Amino acid sequence: MEWPEFTLKNLPGVLGFPHASDEATMGLSGRGAAADPPQPPSVSGSRIAQWSRACGRCLEKDAFAAQLAGGQVDTEIASIFRETPEFGRSIAERLADFHDIDSTGRLILIGAGGEAVVFYDTENQRVLKLLGLAGKAGFGWHVKQPAVGGAFSIRSGGLAESLERFWLAEREFPTGLDLEAVGTDADFIVLSQPFILGDHPAADALEGRMRDHGWHKVELRSELNMLTTQSWQKGDCLATDVRPENAILAEADGQIYPFDFIMARKP
Repeated sequence: MEWPEFTLKNLPGVLGFPHASDEATMGLSGRGAAADPPQPPSVSGSRIAQWSRACGRCLEKDAFAAQLAGGQVDTEIASIFRETPEFGRSIAERLADFHDIDSTGRLILIGAGGEAVVFYDTENQRVLKLLGLAGKAGFGWHVKQPAVGGAFSIRSGGLAESLERFWLAEREFPTGLDLEAVGTDADFIVLSQPFILGDHPAADALEGRMRDHGWHKVELRSELNMLTTQSWQKGDCLATDVRPENAILAEADGQIYPFDFIMARKP
């Protein structure tokens, strides 16, 4: 069986979900991705794991640990422990299986949010995002669609559905985000994107950028402030957690690049 190149762009062809990009992406059967029926999560996750192994992009935890700048990671985590103990413990727990204190690798810890532990790849000047089962968000947060008359909420996501979310984010808000590797046991993923030098945009500038690209603000029925005040829609696409902290105003070209919005499709 011949697998396509290991990149987010080829995800529709691998998973066969029906809302592929406008470019024809060939599925495993040789047909367009839209011709293949959606796969249940267990089958989809298995297919992702097979894809990564076939393309040589399956990563051992020890191999990831070897890339960490061990001493710097320890220092940074200790600092976070002092400033925000609960948050610091969360990061330490998520890194426990990866961190090698003696490593002199090329990855430098630069932060961690609710989803990912984030590193800077000094050699390739890219930002790496580590997500996995150890994190509260799993492979990434997802919008939980309500039953009729119910409320929207947020839940943790599985492997294949999270990659579909990141594929959708890159299609709607291109930043160069891509898939680097999948853990050997399909228990973590590594995403990467170019390092963009800049600062967070002003709130009104970000709203203007969204409207200029065809998005309109929506107030979802929810108990979560994020969903009621930070959600936007374009067609059947939904973006939430739309706030300045999740975007960069680039110094190089003055453009605003969203990089951490939570994407979904409205039924």
